[in-house]
Amino acid sequence: MKTTDESTNAVETPAEPFRADKAKWQWHSAVECYCEQFHKEPDQLTDEDEIIVWEFAGNHMAFFLTWLIRHDFLGEIHLNADESPAIEAVKQKTMTGAAFFSQYCDMVLCREDMAECILPFVDAYYETNYLKDYGDYMQEKTLSVAFSWEDYAAFEPILEERYAAYCQEHN
Repeated sequence: MKTTDESTNAVETPAEPFRADKAKWQWHSAVECYCEQFHKEPDQLTDEDEIIVWEFAGNHMAFFLTWLIRHDFLGEIHLNADESPAIEAVKQKTMTGAAFFSQYCDMVLCREDMAECILPFVDAYYETNYLKDYGDYMQEKTLSVAFSWEDYAAFEPILEERYAAYCQEHN
């Protein structure tokens, strides 16, 4: 299991590489959070409610994907003319990372979504350290908030710090 050294923010390499993270894995927990927050029962959810629940379930992946996009770390699968306007829209903050995640990734974050050069960092950081950092930042909002640029902007320095520490340690 990988760990983080709090004094240096160093990230140890895990035994297994990152494969994927899927919003559907958090769906039921996100439904519970949504229903509690909006005083509904699961069988009362409308189509609009379900869209929000999907955003709740995938927000942590949308944050990470947004960071990848803003740093030109997207995989070749996304580097085509069809997606170029959307990539630029995320960079310009006229499209959210959650909208990109839903439209172009089907709510699944995969290795293929990432550039080869960033995979060693993702392998070392995502599964334990990123999810912990995200949970620590969001606290009780972990599965009960949709993407916002304000939350992302406040969280991005954590990603920057982790990536810089990883690069320093591995160069």
